[in-house]
Amino acid sequence: MPLDARKIQHIVQVITRSFASRQRTVVIVYLASGSYTYAGVQVIMRSLHVVNPQIVDGSGHALPLNADTLLIAPLGTSFTGAVFVADTTSATSGAVAAASKYEIVEVLPVGIVPGGSHLRVALRRIR
Repeated sequence: MPLDARKIQHIVQVITRSFASRQRTVVIVYLASGSYTYAGVQVIMRSLHVVNPQIVDGSGHALPLNADTLLIAPLGTSFTGAVFVADTTSATSGAVAAASKYEIVEVLPVGIVPGGSHLRVALRRIR
């Protein structure tokens, strides 16, 4: 059965409500015209796995640099011009400088509705 506008709206509303109790604020740092801007966004953020970059694999090579953190963001969040994500609730330069920082590996719209119902963002911690 195809999804009509009412069904799509209902799915997006249910997904938004299901995110409410699991969200926290992070700051996305953008670079535009040589100046940094900060935007606080409510997201779900969790670690995928813990990787020790000093341990090599069985062949003696360093482990590949894959994403180590998953971020679920609302569909309207823009990652155009985003430099990194800072794990802080305060959108100030001092708070961002002191926070853990994550580089953006990949941004994908995902979900049951056409065009996605939320964004799945793969992040890698900047060490």
